[in-house]
This record gives sequence, structure tokens and C-alpha cells, in this order.
Amino acid sequence: MQTQAKLEHYDKAIEHYSKAIALQPNFVIAYNNRGIAYADTGEYDRAIEDFNTAIKLKPDYAIAYNNRGTVCRIIGEYDRAIEDCNKAIALDPGYAEPYSNRGAAYREKGEIDRAIADYDKAIELKPDFVKTHYNRGIAYIKKGNFDRAIVGNTKAIELKRDLVEAYNNRGNTYTKKGKIDHAIADYDKAIELKPDLAEAYAGRGEAWLHLGEWEKAKSDLMIARDMDIDIITSFHNNYGSVPDFEQKNGVKLPADLATMLTPQQ
Repeated sequence: MQTQAKLEHYDKAIEHYSKAIALQPNFVIAYNNRGIAYADTGEYDRAIEDFNTAIKLKPDYAIAYNNRGTVCRIIGEYDRAIEDCNKAIALDPGYAEPYSNRGAAYREKGEIDRAIADYDKAIELKPDFVKTHYNRGIAYIKKGNFDRAIVGNTKAIELKRDLVEAYNNRGNTYTKKGKIDHAIADYDKAIELKPDLAEAYAGRGEAWLHLGEWEKAKSDLMIARDMDIDIITSFHNNYGSVPDFEQKNGVKLPADLATMLTPQQ
């Protein structure tokens, strides 16, 4: 959710670019930049309209193609996003962003190997591309390669020490590998950086279950639930069911926790 200060910043930016366009109707960069501001406020139709205009005025504008592709990906139009990224890459093969953007679209389509190949290319072109290291880590989780996922998130953290999502994502990966102490340390850091990150409470709550820290688990899971996380669905996506978790980990959950994590009939 955008803060009020951010929304006001974007509103001022849109006003500024609109004035520039009124004075110079063929100001391509102003259309592109206003499109970015519209996208940042969730006004995706207006963003696409501005990117369309920028491309009409400058057909070889790779940045506008990539930006339009980004919006198409956000709204779930993955094939359109890939088409725009293809065009941006054809216009500027050394431009890292459309490779990363196309990789994200492929990832959402479930084409994980193609996503990773695009992330690899983006990082080759731009080694300090934080978002791409992080996103490649997510792709490797989907592929089941947890070691490579940890490497990706670790590199993202090295490049941006306050990247909350990377700590949370690496925590999830450590949990999958059974490195629970490492996972909890990452969830702690994510929560330190962003105290209202519901996913980190849910992840840490599940991690405490592995250690038999029932009260800590219950506390974190209740916090996550109060923040509107569906802790039952999350738990069952990760472990199947309470009996499955108990059998695999050789533990017996207290009745109250078992009830908390069991779908109601």
C-alpha cells in the first residue's frame, strides 16, 4: 500500500509532466515518465496510454516498450509483456531491464527455465541488478533448487542490506532446507526492518513449530492471522496437514495449535 506521502509525490510528478506535455505535446520523455508515475499509483490504463503515445512518437524507444511490458505483466497480461520485452531487447540488446522483466513474466507463466535464462542475461549485463538477483532466487525456489535460491537472495542482500523481501524469502528457503535457526534469524531481520510484514510472522511461526517452541509459534501465527494471513492455507501449502507435519518432523503439536492450523469442517 502506498503511503500518503508517496501518493502526494506521484501526484506532483504527474502534474509536473502534464504541464510539460501541455507546453510541448511531442515531449516523449514526459509521456514515458508520467506513465511510470501513473503505474506507481496503480492507474495502469493511463500508464499504458502514455507509453503508447511515447512509442508512437518514438518507435525505437526501448525504455517505453519495457515500461509498457512491466505494466502488462503487473496486470497479468504476460504474453503482451513478453512481446514488449522482446521489442525492447531487439531495439537495445544491451539493456538489462527487459531481460529481467521478461524473466518475471515467464516465471509467472510457470516457464521457470526460461525465466532463469533471462535473469542470468540481465545479471550478466548488470551485475549489481538487485531486483534480478532476488527474483532469480524466487525462480530457483519454484524449481526446487534451494541452494541456488539462497545464493540469489544472499547476493541481493549484499547489494541492498535493507531488502526486507530477500530476508523473508531466504528465511522461507532455509526452512525448506531444515536450517531453522538460519530461517528464524532471517525472519527476525525482516521483522526488524518492517514490523508489519505479516508473511515474516507466518514464516517464523511455522519455523518455531520445527523447534517445539509452541508459545512462540502460537504468538507469531496469531499475529500473522490478525494481519489477514490465511495461516491454515499457508501451513497446508507447505506441509500438507497437521498429521503430515507431525509424522515428518517427529513431533506432536499441542491441541490448540493443531486446531489453529486445521481447516474447520
